[in-house]
Amino acid sequence: MDHNMTRENAPAQEFDLHAFQWMGEKLPGGFFVYLANETHEIIYANQVLLKLYGCKDLAEFKELSKDTFLELVHSEDRNLVLKKIEQQIANKENENLDHVVYRIIRRDGEIRWVDDYGRFATIPHYGDVYYVFIADITKEKLSQEEILHKKEVIEGLSIDFNSIFLVDFDTGIMTVHRSHSSYFDAIEQEFTTKDQHQSSFSMIDFLTKYAKKFIIVEDQKRFLEQVDPEVLKSRLVNEHNFNFNYRIYDDHDQIRYMSLSAAAIHEGDRIARMVLGFRDVTTQTEEMQKQLADHMKVQLELEEEKHANEIKSSFLFNISHDIRTPMNAIMGFSELAKRHINDPELLKDFLNDVEESSRHMLNLIDDLLEMSNLGYGRIEIKNAPANLAKEIQETVDMFKLQLEEKEQELELDLKIPDYDVLVDAHRLRRVLGNLISNAIKFTPNGGNIKVKALEKQKSKTGYVRYEFAVSDNGIGMSEDFIHKIYQAFEREQSSTQSCSTGTGLGLPITKSLLDIMGGSIHVESKKGEGTTFTVNIPLKLVDQAKSDAPIVVEKEYKSNGEKRILLVEDILINRRLAETILKEAGFLVDSVVDGCDAVDAINNHPLYYYDLILMDIQMPVMNGYEATRAIRALKREDTATLPIIALSANARDEDKKMSLESGMNSHVAKPFNIAQLVSTINSHIAARHK
Repeated sequence: MDHNMTRENAPAQEFDLHAFQWMGEKLPGGFFVYLANETHEIIYANQVLLKLYGCKDLAEFKELSKDTFLELVHSEDRNLVLKKIEQQIANKENENLDHVVYRIIRRDGEIRWVDDYGRFATIPHYGDVYYVFIADITKEKLSQEEILHKKEVIEGLSIDFNSIFLVDFDTGIMTVHRSHSSYFDAIEQEFTTKDQHQSSFSMIDFLTKYAKKFIIVEDQKRFLEQVDPEVLKSRLVNEHNFNFNYRIYDDHDQIRYMSLSAAAIHEGDRIARMVLGFRDVTTQTEEMQKQLADHMKVQLELEEEKHANEIKSSFLFNISHDIRTPMNAIMGFSELAKRHINDPELLKDFLNDVEESSRHMLNLIDDLLEMSNLGYGRIEIKNAPANLAKEIQETVDMFKLQLEEKEQELELDLKIPDYDVLVDAHRLRRVLGNLISNAIKFTPNGGNIKVKALEKQKSKTGYVRYEFAVSDNGIGMSEDFIHKIYQAFEREQSSTQSCSTGTGLGLPITKSLLDIMGGSIHVESKKGEGTTFTVNIPLKLVDQAKSDAPIVVEKEYKSNGEKRILLVEDILINRRLAETILKEAGFLVDSVVDGCDAVDAINNHPLYYYDLILMDIQMPVMNGYEATRAIRALKREDTATLPIIALSANARDEDKKMSLESGMNSHVAKPFNIAQLVSTINSHIAARHK
């Protein structure tokens, strides 16, 4: 494009340079003229412009600018300025001044912002030129950039906030900066008229309406206290920003958690304004609550585990003593029996002591086993017709020997009608037996015990509520311990201190059994005066019901003829004991040490060689369950009816069930009663031959 336009071909108004010079020196701002050609040579600059560029005279200015206008423009802004020049030439008929903002570099290297208003013209002797009015706007530009930067910072810092408001402390006016909240929109509408939409409100009026309309009642007062302008300003003096949470109801009347944040805007040393930000923090709060709940749960579990470990450690100490006590008697009296083998009377006394200690150890093991079953929910109540008065009498009779040894008196007061009820007699005896045993144990020699039973209430549906009470005048319990008596492994003092033995499981077992049976238990006790346990339990009446006939156990445990038994037992001492008992009873016995050997023994003998198998459960190569299934699967006509009896230390109901499911006919727990074992063997052999 030809920038060297002449007087003849340029319609623009002509000016004399002297007129420019005269005008330039009168102007308060910068003024200069440069040629409208490719050189952009500067032909005039006033003193204000020289000062703007930091030059003392025109010579320094021409040196700085290399006598061309574009050298005065920051290199990054030159394309913008050239584009503006081209637009002005293309629109030279336009009488308006052209405007552009750009940066310059002063002689001292400082960068400044300038406002440039220019016009194309033609003057004598020079031809086409541009005359330019220029002003330093650096301060204003930086102020605008600072405002923009602050706005960007506010936007950046408040990106997570739904709504942002600017508050002027001097006027108390709150202005909407950004609002994406249906709650605030609803309040704004209340302040807005049909003719005019408002974006500024009285802060107190606006937030008071908001609180009363949406914030839950319990949080309204605290919210309004926190957003009081004086409170906010006072807090922001010491804190650059702060926040607090509150709760609102959403459109579905569900509680949501909100957070309000306040940040100060300073003007010099004073806080003139502040920013209020509102956001929904329901998700974060619920997640935090969940994490806190999880943390509390973990802490509680750790505390419970710690407490449980402490209890178990105490239990292990006590149970170790309690087990060692009968074990010491068994080992000691067994040694004495060997020394006095030729003295029948003394030998009999020693063996009686061994038997009594063995029975006590078995009771300890039974307690542990039953507590384990209760803990895993393996107890099954089996109700059957039974005479309640008879069951109570027989339970009391079990303790005659113990009562005699401690010279104690037991009074039985039965006030119940003589008819049958549906009850798990074994479990009921266990409950009453535990209470009577404790009364005997913790009552000194010569003390008194009372067992009372009465019918309390009868319903139309055939149920009767019975009450059983066991009282003693023994050592009693402290109030602190009464609250813990049903906790597993708890004992008020060690068995060494109380001169009694036991696991501390009797009462927890009693309580758990009563819970399962639908009953309840209550205790009253005073230290040094005695204890009374009261049991209430509902039982259903049975019309003309008769209890199941008791199992008849042969007192003379002898085999019914010459019968051959296959004994499967891996432990040598247990195998020797069983072999001796069976042979003395008149049986022929073959012994093997593993389930695999049992299967081989059947295969290696003719049909019906064995009359019965006694099968241990826990064995190293093939256990009793596997061996039984393998024997039943043999293609022999005798194995389908061959009686197999489990002889195992596993005595839980679950173990008995597993034995039957594997194909066994019965389950006898160790330690076994000899007469009961022989009777069971004889009955199964007899049943096979019917």
